[in-house]
Amino acid sequence: MAAARTMIERDGVEGLSMRKVSAEVGLAPTAVYWHLGGRDELLNAVLDEVLGELPPIRATGRTSRARIGSIVRSARRDFLEGMPVLLLANEVGRGDELSYRTQLALAEELGRAGLDGHEAADVLRALLFVVGGFVMIEEQYRTGEADDFATAGRWADGAAAEVPPALRAAMARPPDADALFAFTLDRLLDAVLPPD
Repeated sequence: MAAARTMIERDGVEGLSMRKVSAEVGLAPTAVYWHLGGRDELLNAVLDEVLGELPPIRATGRTSRARIGSIVRSARRDFLEGMPVLLLANEVGRGDELSYRTQLALAEELGRAGLDGHEAADVLRALLFVVGGFVMIEEQYRTGEADDFATAGRWADGAAAEVPPALRAAMARPPDADALFAFTLDRLLDAVLPPD
């Protein structure tokens, strides 16, 4: 299992095959199948191991806003740093297990902030959608896929003359994802949380 986990972390889920695991550990493929089962069983076992090692989600800060913000920022960071785990969980249809941990922590803090019912559910989902959207787009930039939809070059060529020059110039620069995430999270928390 350790060899499979290393391969997933190094090559991604798509890079794992039972033949590669067999070669890595020096066993015949039939022996690996005998001990670990098929690829799906192996992937699920690796995910179980990883999930068992995850530390509990802890909110930090003295105010509800600070505590909720800390959970959301840490979820983004954890998903970005743990992309192989996220992709593994999605591959085996268990991505909800990673998200649910964050949902529970946020639900607890939203309750402490005085939100409940549909309003709290909408806020929780909005926060998760912000995290998910940023993680997805940041991963596309990291892997080079963002070139397919990046528009900085279009802004730089000046064709959008009806747009104010300062905005065109700003849009021609690549985004600072950390600053943009902080900006987005701050505005969302301003809009949805009661004052502390």
